[in-house]
Amino acid sequence: MKSKKYLNTLVALTILAATWGAFTYYEKRKSSEKPQTELPKQEKVFSIEAQHIQSVTFKPRDGEPFTCHREAGKWTITEPRHLAADQGSLSGFLNSLTTATVEDIIDPHPAGLKDFGLDRPGFTLELTSDAQPQSFTLLLGDETPTNDGIYAQVNGNPRVFTLASYLKSSLQKKLFDVRDRRALTLEADQLRKIAVEYKSTKWTLEKNPEGVWDLVLPPSVRTDRFTVDGLVSQLRGLTMQTIAAEDKKKGGDYGLASPELRLQLTGSDGTQTIVVGKKEKEGERYFAMNSALDPVFTLNSEFVTQFKKDQSDLREKDLFSFSSFDVKRAEVETPKGHWVFEHQQNQWKQTTPSAKNINSDKIDTLLMRLRDLRADSFPKDGNLAQYGLAKPAYRFNVQFGEKNSTEIVEAAKVGDQVYARRSTDSLPSKLAKNALDDIEKALGEL
Repeated sequence: MKSKKYLNTLVALTILAATWGAFTYYEKRKSSEKPQTELPKQEKVFSIEAQHIQSVTFKPRDGEPFTCHREAGKWTITEPRHLAADQGSLSGFLNSLTTATVEDIIDPHPAGLKDFGLDRPGFTLELTSDAQPQSFTLLLGDETPTNDGIYAQVNGNPRVFTLASYLKSSLQKKLFDVRDRRALTLEADQLRKIAVEYKSTKWTLEKNPEGVWDLVLPPSVRTDRFTVDGLVSQLRGLTMQTIAAEDKKKGGDYGLASPELRLQLTGSDGTQTIVVGKKEKEGERYFAMNSALDPVFTLNSEFVTQFKKDQSDLREKDLFSFSSFDVKRAEVETPKGHWVFEHQQNQWKQTTPSAKNINSDKIDTLLMRLRDLRADSFPKDGNLAQYGLAKPAYRFNVQFGEKNSTEIVEAAKVGDQVYARRSTDSLPSKLAKNALDDIEKALGEL
């Protein structure tokens, strides 16, 4: 009797569980079949694609209006004067305009526009297109009291609405914002020659057949790659900071007749000369002009500082360029002897003057001492015999890398001075007086 009671309870629990499961499944199925509530789409100010806009006239309340036209897919400033346009700047403007959405509708039928700054709009944009509508105008007024929006109105529609505040700078462009502000129109990465002159200093950089920059003294010598890359980077991003005069032929005295700096730049598309004049009375900019451009403009003082370098600032001071972990063979010759070390099967071995295994830490020390050989200065006289380099007492030959690249450095002591050169260098370098001491010490430990 008792077991029957338990059996009935168990059956009841099973039925209850099945009923609950069916109910849960039904609710889930029902909820999944409910239509999803879509968020209301934001209303665009203009339902037109950017590629259909053919002209834009920018009219500031206080300032000179200007007009840009699209000609053969390229934007040009046509009024008040014909100027090249910054394609990227105008593309960004059009993107902001055609994606702008209405934030809030303030008044669908305002009694007046003065309270919104739209009776005399702070900025007016007049546009034409090759689609519908063929012309339209956007009026921009004051900022809202909370500064999180700007009042606006579309010509032909009385309602006043707001736009997001960040659109103010995106839409209210000045002529300088959309003109081509490049101070150099040659491609910096295509330059082949850079000739610089300031005061009594002159130097020329020229790319060799391998595409590497050399300093032409003459002869051509190796350059510090990072220094030269920095100069090319300055040219790559060189832009006008302000316009001092639209026509350099009619400009005033900007110190261009007695320039502070002159650069002649030659690339695949020709040659341009940038002349830097005097400094502004106030500020940190210099007046400048480009032989290929019309205006007198200003450049940041940093640009002038970067190019006022001495020849020695541009020269490569490291005699070796290998990485210690990449070396496969090292041959060392000094007044005390001749040694050859080779990396074989993960083990350093001395092969000359006798064969033996070498402690890896000690050979690493020797390689680091060789890698540290560095010029302190550069003698102006290229007579190698004068510096002991016609028959050098020291010779270091290092082989490294997957391509088995080889670099050879020769060195000599003349009195208490040390001179050296890479075998491919035409001119010598002057090293620190103790430059060879650490190498001889490392050899002694081996």
